[in-house]
Amino acid sequence: MPIKPKQTTLTQFFDYCILHQLPFAFYRLPQAKEAWVVAQKTQAVQQRTEKQKGFVFAPFKADKNFVPVYIQADIAATANKLPALTFAKQAVTDIKATKYKLEETGKADFEKYVRKARKEIRSGSFKKIVVARVLKKKKPEAFTPADYFESLSNKYPHAFVSLVFTPQYGLWIGATPEILLYGKGNTYTTHSLAGTQGKRAGNKKVNWGDKELEEQKIVTDYITKRLSKLSQSIEVTPPETITAANLLHLRTTFTYTLQPPTNWQQAVNALHPTPAVAGMPKQKAVKFILKNEPFTRGFYSGYLGPVNPANGQANLFVNLRCMQVLKNRLAVYVGCGITAHSVPEKEWQETQLKAQTLLSVL
Repeated sequence: MPIKPKQTTLTQFFDYCILHQLPFAFYRLPQAKEAWVVAQKTQAVQQRTEKQKGFVFAPFKADKNFVPVYIQADIAATANKLPALTFAKQAVTDIKATKYKLEETGKADFEKYVRKARKEIRSGSFKKIVVARVLKKKKPEAFTPADYFESLSNKYPHAFVSLVFTPQYGLWIGATPEILLYGKGNTYTTHSLAGTQGKRAGNKKVNWGDKELEEQKIVTDYITKRLSKLSQSIEVTPPETITAANLLHLRTTFTYTLQPPTNWQQAVNALHPTPAVAGMPKQKAVKFILKNEPFTRGFYSGYLGPVNPANGQANLFVNLRCMQVLKNRLAVYVGCGITAHSVPEKEWQETQLKAQTLLSVL
């Protein structure tokens, strides 16, 4: 990359990478003061982590159309110390669109999907199924992805905020509250995050119903079982209520150690996708979703984040509250966990609330 002695803005860096079709990621860790940029100097992305540090971007379900990608950190810098570049004078506005059909899910179709999932659960086939839908909104004329990323970072300091681009998968932006695996060396943290309701006014007591408590227990039991096969040292905190944007969730925290030769990649393979994004039994729920969901999830409910194989560092998050930037529209992905106690109308309302995490910033 040609270097010039001047400061580059996030928007200029974004335009440069899009113009040259270079894979890159902007990200801001929870509670961090600075955002980081990771970018390659070549167009082709790897499908697995190498020795060099970089950024992982993995789909909900890997198949011939979606594979995990690894953006190598040929450039790694904080957002306020980006290298100076020779960039195009014109702003880049035409983002590569998805190659597959992506239809919006209407209320009637979504509630029908919920009822079908609930029927399967009540028959005893499942304990939980996580269903999802897509909202498509017209992209505002003044929409600038880099500025939108900064706005999300400012509004949601507790979230992992990301903007990821690869030539084959286009542009994804999100602000997720859920940690998949976070740590360094051999000590890591994982969250069980399930159960959702709107924020309470003032200091009103939060009451959780049977449906939310059941959701949380299913995910917690699953993670406990999976981690016990990898670690002899697991510390589990009692469920707590946390705030994520305009919503409340139940969260259980797991802290554990992994002894060599076990590493974080094996832990991720054991955990993903958790019942928080798929259901239980997991593999059966994934099959149900792939068969019945009226769209392709792609990287929604997959995982993403920076990693450094040299020291075992991995900060990986579940890709929730995310959207794909298309040519003229924004495709927002939202979902909710279905149990035997689920009410279709309430599940629709929950997805409406979740969509506001991203839409309210527009």
